[in-house]
Amino acid sequence: MEEKQQNRLLRCVLFAFFVSGAASQPLGSFIPFLRQTYGFSYDLAGVLLSCQSVGNLLAVLAAGLLPSLLGRRRSILVTAMWMAVAYLIFVSGLGAPVFMVAAFFMTGVARGGNSNFSNTMISTLPGDKAARGYNLLHGCFAVGALLSPLALVGCTRLWPDAGWRIMAGVLMVLCLVQLCVYAKMPLPREERERSVRTVDRSFFRVRQFWLGAAMLFFYISAEYAIVGWLVTYFQDAGILSADQAQIMNSLLWLVIFIGRMGGAAATGKVSRSSLLLADGIGLCAFFTLLFFSRTPGLVLVGLMGTGLFMATIYPSAFAFGSDCIRGNDFGCSVLILTGSAGGVITPALVGFAAERAGIRAGMGLVVVFTGLLLASIVLSVCSVKHDSKRGSISNG
Repeated sequence: MEEKQQNRLLRCVLFAFFVSGAASQPLGSFIPFLRQTYGFSYDLAGVLLSCQSVGNLLAVLAAGLLPSLLGRRRSILVTAMWMAVAYLIFVSGLGAPVFMVAAFFMTGVARGGNSNFSNTMISTLPGDKAARGYNLLHGCFAVGALLSPLALVGCTRLWPDAGWRIMAGVLMVLCLVQLCVYAKMPLPREERERSVRTVDRSFFRVRQFWLGAAMLFFYISAEYAIVGWLVTYFQDAGILSADQAQIMNSLLWLVIFIGRMGGAAATGKVSRSSLLLADGIGLCAFFTLLFFSRTPGLVLVGLMGTGLFMATIYPSAFAFGSDCIRGNDFGCSVLILTGSAGGVITPALVGFAAERAGIRAGMGLVVVFTGLLLASIVLSVCSVKHDSKRGSISNG
């Protein structure tokens, strides 16, 4: 009976995170339409992407404390509802910067709530089921992120002027379905006493937690900048046509999905440290290739390599850092919060650099962040190996 309950919980969380991927990730694909329709500058576009990250950051922090006050179900409903409100703003045609800033901020609030809730629910599952669940979870996110840009391209071809707004309406309906799932899904039992003072904070003294947070910081810095600016970069640098650029965004998420399903299958067969090292080296190498590529063929190779090696970094880094916070809403929120700070800083930095020195200079910053990610992975893996050897010597 308990296993049946766990499987049902997993299915509901996977669907909810699929919707989160479909609704929160295509904002980078919407940027060219918003710039064309409302005349937004690179600066403003970068600020919009960072507003999503600010909302995500604040929501993740709140999501760690709200369950202690409201309970998990009410908490996720309070945060997730804002995604539907944001897409209502897109559909309505309210294009003033203040409304766009609010809408992007709302998508971040919903994304942060969805992320913290989903990762916490997976952390309540036992052993390898949790490790596999993280890859399946982020694989479903990738499927949503993959399908949305393709659907956006289809809508804009059928309705050139209003297609992007129609797609926004479809995503709004999907977000409403997500809320219905949250309202009905089974949840693990919670502590009866709800108080912020009872929250477990012991993980703050664990080095492995902070190493995991550092990896997440640099990974999210790179991911948000890549996903948020990729379509605009390909178009404005003249490397690909508008339709090709949109399709490349979906191709990226297709490769990420394949990689995450492969990661789920490899759980228990390949060590987490080996996987992280391979991913860090591969991402740094292939994104550098992508950055210096000028032909569609090399861009394709660089993009597919980037997506493949991005695929399992987040699930692996999160599992690395969350070993000491299983089922801890606050611990999961701090881990995600620390990582999400990178998503606030980097997209805006790329936008500011692009406005002043060109889009290529902006994307050059992302190459730097992939290098910093690799350095943080090497430090984390070496630290764990050192602790293991020291433990073996002590036991001996």
